[in-house]
Amino acid sequence: MEKIFFAHSVNVIGGAERVTLAIIRGIKPHYQSIMLAPKGKELSKAAEREGATFEPIDASQPEKSKPFSLIKQLWQYYRIFNKHKPKFVHTGDLLALRSLQPICKLLNIPMICHVHFPYEAPFMRWALKNRYTPKTFIFCSNELKSHLLDELTILCPSSAMEVIHNGVDTKVFKPQENHHNSIPRIGIIANLQYRKGHDDFLDMAKILVDQGVEAQFDIIGGDIFQEPREPHLKQKAKKLGIADKVIFHGQLPDVKAELQKLDIVVCASHEEAFPISILEAMACGKAIVSTNVNGIPEALKHNKSALLVEPFNPLELASSVLLLLQNKDLSSNIKKEALNTLNSNFSLEVFIEKIHGCYNSDA
Repeated sequence: MEKIFFAHSVNVIGGAERVTLAIIRGIKPHYQSIMLAPKGKELSKAAEREGATFEPIDASQPEKSKPFSLIKQLWQYYRIFNKHKPKFVHTGDLLALRSLQPICKLLNIPMICHVHFPYEAPFMRWALKNRYTPKTFIFCSNELKSHLLDELTILCPSSAMEVIHNGVDTKVFKPQENHHNSIPRIGIIANLQYRKGHDDFLDMAKILVDQGVEAQFDIIGGDIFQEPREPHLKQKAKKLGIADKVIFHGQLPDVKAELQKLDIVVCASHEEAFPISILEAMACGKAIVSTNVNGIPEALKHNKSALLVEPFNPLELASSVLLLLQNKDLSSNIKKEALNTLNSNFSLEVFIEKIHGCYNSDA
């Protein structure tokens, strides 16, 4: 059986990592997966549960100014590549791509770069200029491809550029019967980065509490990029006088259990390529309020499968959440439409079929 390397620069699970795990699950009958990531427990353990083999790497960035470190890293990578002899290397972020470019160039191994973020042009130039060119870039949304295409075409003119929307395993993420909370639970599922809009989520919570809404507000996600956001957000909740109504769950290796307990899922992001958390909420039959940014409207339609609002607007978030709490028919219709859209367009089967097409075109 042919082998594929999947590479990430972190050993925690965010949206991009959940997409990789879904791919590993979906290609299992056809390929053997090897996960490359720094030492750790979260991502590597999840990959092993999906049947992948884990190989720890340092994932540091090779620099010609540090020849001994570069040679040491190349030797580490060479032993892993020689042991498994992969058909492709499928990277989930540009840091992992850049780290593995020298060994892939040396061994002439094709690289696939899965793009989940709207990278800045200077960062892309640092990662890609005059370096080993990926065979294919996969973008998780049409908007993301359009945003990055001009710069990537200059940097990597020979690379194929494909859009494959993320997908969710509907056998794992599905509506839960007989789910009832004594008071509504309203949650956000996102890494604690500023662009994810947690400040707006807390301001929204304050507005709702002041309007007399009895609810619990769940913040699911951690500081996986070592940005000290959680202390700031906890302090803000305290300052707003809602600390007793906000639960910080931290970084969870599996968000499904907490997602299933929510009544409304809020995406408050200021920018967002095509969040896997939105698709998981759709698959679980959740009512969704989201900012109308970047690739999100490629999955959600306003007043049909979600209520969409402008970013940086806690008042609009609060009004939309309140509407769903008060209008049960609207909430029910939105849940049904979101679930139908997910099953038709963003299931794991649809996603993996397109991934297979990409892999076969690169054969």
